[in-house]
Formats: sequence, C-alpha cells, structure tokens
Amino acid sequence: MITKFRSIAVIALLATAVLSYSSCQKDNKTTTTKDNSLAIATQIATNFYKSIGNTIASQTTTGLPTTTGVRNGKKVNDLTCGELIEVPYNNVYTKGDSVKDVMIGTNKYVVSCDGTQPNGYTYAGSYVNTGFSPYSTYDNSVDEYYTLKALLPGFAKMQVDGNQVSVYKFTTKKDGEYMEQHNSYALSGLTIDASSRPFDITAGTATFSSNGTNAGRNFSYNGTITFLGNHKAKVAFDGKVFDIEIL
Repeated sequence: MITKFRSIAVIALLATAVLSYSSCQKDNKTTTTKDNSLAIATQIATNFYKSIGNTIASQTTTGLPTTTGVRNGKKVNDLTCGELIEVPYNNVYTKGDSVKDVMIGTNKYVVSCDGTQPNGYTYAGSYVNTGFSPYSTYDNSVDEYYTLKALLPGFAKMQVDGNQVSVYKFTTKKDGEYMEQHNSYALSGLTIDASSRPFDITAGTATFSSNGTNAGRNFSYNGTITFLGNHKAKVAFDGKVFDIEIL
C-alpha cells in the first residue's frame, strides 16, 4: 500500500502547517506581526490536492475497475452490483535503526451500479500508523468514507463525496514536546477531472476542522476550500478568504 504511506506523509505536512500556524498565533506578543495567512491557505489547498492525487484521483490506485475487464480474450474480472471487496494490509517500513513505520488497516469497497453496469463504489478505510524517526515518535489513526461515481469511463472524471476523521499524536525527541491533533474533513460534490495530468478539481468543497494541543497550547482551526477549476481555489478561514493557485 504505497499510496497509504504517501498519503500519511502529505497529511502530516498539513498537520505541521496547522500546528506551526497556531503556535505563531499563540506566541506572537510583538506589536508588529507578519501575516502568514496566504502562505498557510496555499499550503492547505495544495497539500489537500496532493493527498487526493495519491488516493482517489490516482489513475493507478483508484482501487477498482469500473467495468468487466478482458485481457487476451479472457475475462479477468467480473464486478457485480453490491459486491463487497475487502483488502486488509499490514505494512512495515524500516531504515536501519533510526526509522520504523507500521501501517495496519483495512480497505473495503462496495460496487455501485447504474442499472446493471458498475459505475463507481463506496470506500471505507481505517488504519493505524505508528512509528518513529530521528526527530519524533508518532501514533496516528485515520477513518475514511467516500462515495465515488464515474462520470467518464475508467474514472477519467468522477464525483466524490465523503469524510475523513483523523487523530495525530507526536512527541519530539529533542525536547519531549507532545502534540495532539484531531481533524475532520468533509468532501461535498468534488468533481475531479483525471483525464490529463496534472488532474484538476473543477467543483465542490472540502470543509476542514482541526483542534488540539501543541506543547501545552490549545488551538482550534476551521475553514473551507472551494474548488473552481483550472487549478484554482478559494480558501476561507479566520474570517478571511484567499484566492489560491494550486500547482
């Protein structure tokens, strides 16, 4: 499950962005402040886009074919409406004695149909990710639920709705600081055009909420990403709205 390892890394970047931003907001006591809101908004939209690209918008890891496949004149799969496909996994990555990453979870797919023709699926995923690096130890858990409907064959264009809930816990090795972050993401009407690369999110919203503690300081962070197509989006948080170009 290479996709899951990439996804967790991308989400961790977003977690770091949120924690860094909240820390600056809490600690800045000077009269002159630098507003990093635009940079944070850009990072949020870009990292979310990358996480989608590594999972449901990936041409190689969307999980299921949309129709029966034939190879060399022989049928190689035959999806049926309502079929449940469950894929458990247990992955361990190590790099010497300094890095260890363990990912344990299950992906479940239920095939959906238009009449008798498979045209999408619902996806439910749950995993726990634990490990350590030279800089920190971590214990993360993620639950995801999405519905995907193919708007063009092979998921070249699709509509995605659903949600993700996650908890991230980090302890730094340098100073022993503890960070805990609870996140929720709600995807509504995302239209993803994956017919060319880089793919484009042409419509829909992703509402996000993040709260927790960072080295003993509480934070709460809420906003919405509205996708406009042509790799552009609007990101709203803290009463501000930013026009973002997603590269």
